[in-house]
Amino acid sequence: MKKLLTGAILLFSISLSYAEEVDPNIALIQNSFEAYLKDFIARDAAGLATHFQFPSINQLTTPNSVFHTKEEIIKFWESFPLQDGYAYSTTDSLEIHRLSDPIYYLDLDYSRYNDADELLYEGSSIYLYGKETGSWKIFFQWTGDRE
Repeated sequence: MKKLLTGAILLFSISLSYAEEVDPNIALIQNSFEAYLKDFIARDAAGLATHFQFPSINQLTTPNSVFHTKEEIIKFWESFPLQDGYAYSTTDSLEIHRLSDPIYYLDLDYSRYNDADELLYEGSSIYLYGKETGSWKIFFQWTGDRE
């Protein structure tokens, strides 16, 4: 019985792993995130706003923010502080997982650099994606120091 249970658990684990590998939404979300990152590096507030659905919760600053409109999030990104000398970010690790049918989370480790390619900051972020508007967009964002 123990061998049967172990086998069943192993098969279930493999099927979950396979499901994530063939899930076309993961590639769509990754493409959406890469476009978001490009707009972030360019400091394009209007471009960044296109990657969010509303309302959107943002835990990047204290106090946390809830945005109800595109205009609110544009204003936020126009004034968002970055490290002095910031030039670009790199993705150090990125994983996307399905939480439920309409919700995925993106787990990111990233680094920020200056023009001399010197490390300014290492952080981690969590993004929740939904498809309420017909395409995958961020509705929750958290970031913090990498542990």
